[in-house]
Amino acid sequence: MQLTMLGWDERFAARFTEITEQEHIAGAMPLRIIRENREQYIALGEHGEFRCEVSGKFRYTRMEQSSFPAVGDWVVATGDAEGDHAIIHAVLDRFSAFSRKVPGEVTEEQVIAANINTLFIVTGLDENFNVRRIERYATLAWDSGAVPVLILNKADLCPDVAERLEQVEEVACGADTAVVSAVEGEGLGRLREYITTGRTVAFVGSSGVGKS
Repeated sequence: MQLTMLGWDERFAARFTEITEQEHIAGAMPLRIIRENREQYIALGEHGEFRCEVSGKFRYTRMEQSSFPAVGDWVVATGDAEGDHAIIHAVLDRFSAFSRKVPGEVTEEQVIAANINTLFIVTGLDENFNVRRIERYATLAWDSGAVPVLILNKADLCPDVAERLEQVEEVACGADTAVVSAVEGEGLGRLREYITTGRTVAFVGSSGVGKS
């Protein structure tokens, strides 16, 4: 698998080289995290899929949860290229990150997803329609470093699409907007403009809006 298909680019490559040289990590390989469960990770690289865990040094020196790998992160890892297990030594700098506050007395962030280029914010033009929710999602996206695109789905169920589109554009915070009908296949072609090789997209929205 080519790393560029996973979103690898020159900025990640430069940082990867810098870290491996500074920390003298021999035989390192770049991997991208695709799944995380209680500090157990699944990652993809040139040689396929790996089960990963952080090194003892990493765990000892990283005190904040936000420093640990998250889905979408690129990491510096070592392992047997012919096997399926790897050790994570470092996380490459993120260009975007979605996070949430961790419950508890101490204010701390947990990164949910990282290195997202485009965030599709999906809402239904039916009873799900909520302008304030759309505004909150758009603000979250801009704050994270990703570029939001607002998808207004279920146009076939809405008798006043133009009016609702106008409401959305007033709170869109400069985000592009696309009116679609997933059932009838209308407007979906425009979304392909944002889904290109080497770019990472994600979908957010309430249950039932048509993300799938």
